[in-house]
Amino acid sequence: KEELNNWAPYGLAKPIPANLRNYLGMLDVEAGLGPLYMETAEAIQNIAAQYKDDQKAFKKKMKELESEAWEDFLDMTISQAILWAASNIMPEESRSEIAACEPYFIGSHSGASGAWVSGPEDLDTPYKWGYGNMCTVKGLFACGDASGASSHKFSSGSHAEGRFTAKEAVRFCVENTALPKVDAAALEALKKEILQPLDTYAEHCKMTTAPDINPNYIKPMNYMWRLQKMMDEYAGGWGSGFKTSKSLLERGLQLMAMLKEDSLKLGAANVYDLERCWENQHRTWQAEAHMRTLLFRDETRWPGYYFRADKPKMDETNWHAFANCKWDPKTGEWEMMKRDVVPLIP
Repeated sequence: KEELNNWAPYGLAKPIPANLRNYLGMLDVEAGLGPLYMETAEAIQNIAAQYKDDQKAFKKKMKELESEAWEDFLDMTISQAILWAASNIMPEESRSEIAACEPYFIGSHSGASGAWVSGPEDLDTPYKWGYGNMCTVKGLFACGDASGASSHKFSSGSHAEGRFTAKEAVRFCVENTALPKVDAAALEALKKEILQPLDTYAEHCKMTTAPDINPNYIKPMNYMWRLQKMMDEYAGGWGSGFKTSKSLLERGLQLMAMLKEDSLKLGAANVYDLERCWENQHRTWQAEAHMRTLLFRDETRWPGYYFRADKPKMDETNWHAFANCKWDPKTGEWEMMKRDVVPLIP
């Protein structure tokens, strides 16, 4: 509780926010109190305890709870259910080990990151520039994990926002019927750029006997591991204890610039590889935006997700705000901005 006081008012909320639960577990591991366990058996037994005087009803309830446990985890955390099966764990009988995982972008599932979208018409917010949940790019909509500034969109929240966003997207199409005028030469150039990894691979693949090792291209899997390693070591990943700093982020951005140069040499052996090449391009943009935002936000806002070791405290005075980033395709420059948090409920 003493540690949670350091992160008030969020640390005093009930239930404890997900990132702080992660953080407390990480502190336990650092103190030699690991490994950490999820007590599914105890939780299931406690729920079924009300039927303990009726053995038949108790067994039936236990079977229902066992089924629900598998269903819930298959719905939300498939890897945990796979781990149970691989480790011979029956969740109603034994506990299972848990640990902080490798870095990934969780968006608005249990964070506040994502695309900056227009607010709905019926709410009094200054962040409104058209159709509900439309991004700052006209005609592009985002919802669920993809839209930011809302940190509790699990399955039901994403479903509700998805319905709303779909209706707004349909309204946009109905009310904007004029087809865009696009230069045919620009389209051809875009097609060539999209298919370039196939041509790069076909041109150079015979130069080596091992197709994954070639001085003229980089395969998507190798590129992905390189990006993952960079984010892990410089942007507060698992291998660095989720800690980063100004110096680490600045070095990471230098390496990111070199990686982006090499992204022009991605090679695809087939259509599946081509898909992976462009997934890597998207990941690279997301990763750079993340690094720049960590560097811009001069505090630790989400301990348990990341920790700025050089700025280990939360600064509510100066940083009770959203951090936005924007890339200008004409200049190639990034712009970092603070946005006020506007409470919708007084």
